[in-house]
Amino acid sequence: MKQWNPSPHPISDLKDWSLNKKLEIRPSFQRREFWSESARKMLMDTILNNIPMPKIYLSTKIINRSSYRVVIDGQQRISAILDFLNDKYTIDFNGKKDISFNKLSEEEQGNFLSYRIDFNEGLNFTDEEIRAVYSRINKYSISLNKQELRRADYPGHFLDLAGKLSVNPFLDKIKLFSIANRRRFGDAEYSSELLAGMIGGIQNKKENLDDFYIKYAKWNNEEKKEYESIFLKVIEDLEYINSKIDISKTRFKQKADFYSLFFAIYKLQKEGCSIIGKNISYLIKDLMILNTNISPEAEFPNIFQDYAIKNLTDSNSKSNREWRIKFLYEILSGTYKNIVPEHETYDLFLEIKRIIDDNGVLYNDISKLSEANLKLKWKNQYEYQISNAILTTCDKKGI
Repeated sequence: MKQWNPSPHPISDLKDWSLNKKLEIRPSFQRREFWSESARKMLMDTILNNIPMPKIYLSTKIINRSSYRVVIDGQQRISAILDFLNDKYTIDFNGKKDISFNKLSEEEQGNFLSYRIDFNEGLNFTDEEIRAVYSRINKYSISLNKQELRRADYPGHFLDLAGKLSVNPFLDKIKLFSIANRRRFGDAEYSSELLAGMIGGIQNKKENLDDFYIKYAKWNNEEKKEYESIFLKVIEDLEYINSKIDISKTRFKQKADFYSLFFAIYKLQKEGCSIIGKNISYLIKDLMILNTNISPEAEFPNIFQDYAIKNLTDSNSKSNREWRIKFLYEILSGTYKNIVPEHETYDLFLEIKRIIDDNGVLYNDISKLSEANLKLKWKNQYEYQISNAILTTCDKKGI
């Protein structure tokens, strides 16, 4: 029979459940811990002063005639209590500083262990029903963000793969995510957006993200592995670029810029192009030209300013994402494709070459723009980039 039972327990019971491995503190739908140290210490002070805390929700299952408890809501409070019992941090209490649990007086330890927590225990609920309860509890508070709720509402293969891709070591190397992002699954949400873009094309913000979680909750294993492989192949090219330039020190570690760079490479790889093993010295110089000059402020209107504005204003809209991806696609294509730039790529390269000096820095006036009949030519085969292009007044494009 399914039922909810009010069930006060002393902290000593909580300690016993944990020691006997009959307590699951963080099931798959729970959030990562993000409580600050000060919040944990305040809770210990609350307990030692015998002040009531909000109710904690558990699900209880009987396995082999023993009770096993899963935390539905309250994992951070329980983790903080158990960590204090195990001397993992200290508090200031009763005029004493940096006191661990074992340094409390015998009376204080007894008071702490006898403090009764108000639990609400659900009996005989399925995992799906537990998730629904967790989601419902938190939807009416500011506790959970959208991605944390997705973990409760949409478990499945898409969620699993997004989580797996989000912890790729390269993303840590370039410092794409802050600690706060990771604690509250912002990293998994971001990798979800990358997955959604690969599967269904560039998306408008996060409007349709839930649809991918639902549609691919049960996902053909071969197709899932294929998209994981595609993701890792893009990361491989990014790692190669990072071996020549520290992306963490450029604008491309910013999420909107990284999204654009990721999909520019993705698009080129779909066309059968790669840069692994190639000389990419001029491509790196071009990326640094972008890093130096992209800014919303400029002495005169220019393509760098356009990029910056589309990165700042409604940056995650589909139209602005597609514009930035196309821009970076053209920049990268000079080396990826190994052909003399033509048409839109040529025009973009010429536009940029006209407004930067020999050091790749934007002119502070428009004098170069007034020169007519300027063309580009390249001396280096296989690397056709802006930084190794030469401005000339000849009539012939190319070499």
